[in-house]
Amino acid sequence: MTTATAATAATGLADAVEERLGDPYDEVNPLGFRAVLAASEAGRPLPEGAALLADTGLTVAHHGSEELLHALRALCRRTPLLAADCPVAGENAGAVRVGAATGALDSALRITVRHLRARHLYGAAAIDISYLRSLLAGAYADLLLCDVLTTLAVRGGDTLPARAIGPRVLQGAMDRLSVVMGSRFYIREGEQAVFQVLLAQAQRVLFAPGTDSGPLAGTVDLDALLATPAVADLTDPELLDAAPGRTLTAPTRRVTQPSGPVEERLYAELTDRYDTSRSFGTTVRPLPDRP
Repeated sequence: MTTATAATAATGLADAVEERLGDPYDEVNPLGFRAVLAASEAGRPLPEGAALLADTGLTVAHHGSEELLHALRALCRRTPLLAADCPVAGENAGAVRVGAATGALDSALRITVRHLRARHLYGAAAIDISYLRSLLAGAYADLLLCDVLTTLAVRGGDTLPARAIGPRVLQGAMDRLSVVMGSRFYIREGEQAVFQVLLAQAQRVLFAPGTDSGPLAGTVDLDALLATPAVADLTDPELLDAAPGRTLTAPTRRVTQPSGPVEERLYAELTDRYDTSRSFGTTVRPLPDRP
């Protein structure tokens, strides 16, 4: 079985989860963003969450690691705390959890793109400002980086890079996107209010007690890891080179956003997937989201 075939076979459960979740912007969807926000405000679980987990079989730990990774990522696109209710076993359980959390960044990117397309500054759409496009491209590159690290880990590779680097990369990317959202990040109503919920829940999942923490310098040779053929099988290493999160293992390097042709490639791929309702990351899946 080829790498591409294996990845496709592993996404069947995730597709079922996405179908069950439905359109996040549907205001009457009991699993939509409005319901997620209401549950968060009330301090209670999402009412339809338990039924979703039972209907899709996620309450039992019999799935393969990569299949579970994609399914939990689908849940994290809607509400990371729901994914935290699913049993994950094995030596790579930590990498599965981190990889799943890239789903929160997936939704955060979509919410930010939607916001910038609707917002106008100085008579033009905010999405056309080059600096903001660079930030979006950087967040997308960070998502790809976390996806690659966690996918390699669940396929039997070293789990340390995924567990040690992934949470910080995801946190940094979402923090930068929250700045792009501006005042809308703090408003607790409307479709953009769920961004704050996604960020807070992702933090709880990624930095729960027992997760890896501490200085990263010297613990991971990220450059060597990303130069392996297994990485090239997943995505173009040039896109990963542009990820701002790569600076985490080299504290003397300044955090920079993508620029030039690689930024254009990242931004073009990001917006194409957004417009065609497909998932971000190394494996492309159809989504119920409306652009």
